[in-house]
Amino acid sequence: MNFAFHSPKAQSAVLPQPNWHQQLEAWRTFLAQCARKPSRKSVHALRSLTLRLQVGLAYSLRKRAANSAAARAFQHWSKEGKKLRKTLAPVRNTDVHLARLKSLSKTNKGASEGEKHLSPRCIREIDKLENQLRRQRKAGIYKLMATIDSRSKRLNRFSKELEATLTPHMPTKVHSTAPEALRIFTKLTSELPSLDAGNMHEYRKRLKQARYLAEISATADPQAKRLAAAFKRIHNAAGEWNDWQELANKADRILPGHGKEDGLIPVLESQAKKALHRTLVQCRHTAARLLKNDSDVRPMPPRKPVAADPGLHSEDISLQAATG
Repeated sequence: MNFAFHSPKAQSAVLPQPNWHQQLEAWRTFLAQCARKPSRKSVHALRSLTLRLQVGLAYSLRKRAANSAAARAFQHWSKEGKKLRKTLAPVRNTDVHLARLKSLSKTNKGASEGEKHLSPRCIREIDKLENQLRRQRKAGIYKLMATIDSRSKRLNRFSKELEATLTPHMPTKVHSTAPEALRIFTKLTSELPSLDAGNMHEYRKRLKQARYLAEISATADPQAKRLAAAFKRIHNAAGEWNDWQELANKADRILPGHGKEDGLIPVLESQAKKALHRTLVQCRHTAARLLKNDSDVRPMPPRKPVAADPGLHSEDISLQAATG
């Protein structure tokens, strides 16, 4: 596959304006669904779409130099959007952890003779952790519904104000988001050249912005499509590592004194270790393919990564502030 790309300084393809009106309408639909019955699908969709809109609209506002009314409307909606994503996170995390535990049990049942099976102790601890997580989800659902109910009118009002103030300023044709997505990835590769468990979460959060930006133009621009696919592979791999790592930490809290060698916690830690290795391999291969033919975007010399110092540059601050 050819991963040669033009420098972010080069002129990008001119494409039709993405239909962000449909995204906002879908966002309002998922908001209403989560207020009534927060299913696993609707919780994930609402949380993901909130960030997608924040990334895309922040980029558009910065590029178009929109008027102050539009900027204010976005600021109001984005602030509420951050609170909404934070509210959705506990339920979403519980759903993910339950799915990971289910996959462990399914793999164990499908293991053939000669393959390693989970110990009886491990299976008992999976059952105990699943029951606890289901209770947490049930409690979290009631809290989530109450919070959305109290904020839904405000959220809907801000979204409609945002739509009304942005619409007159949005052109019918826009430049591809591929160069900006690649710039973010290049900067990220430069600032975090030595990835490990200590900085992978920061890397994953910032890569998500590059992925969502690339996906905006992916249907019309082949370059953006290839970038989006590459970033998605890394993001999914890093997400799997994050899921197993968080689940291991949660199990350690919920199952005190259960860290036996044949128990669940060592299995979760082993899954996290394997997932981290796959993620690091994916990151190295993707960076090499994306950047090898573009001297203008080659990473800077490696420096020691500092987890508390994400290395933001001034041109990234507005996007980070809107979506962090």
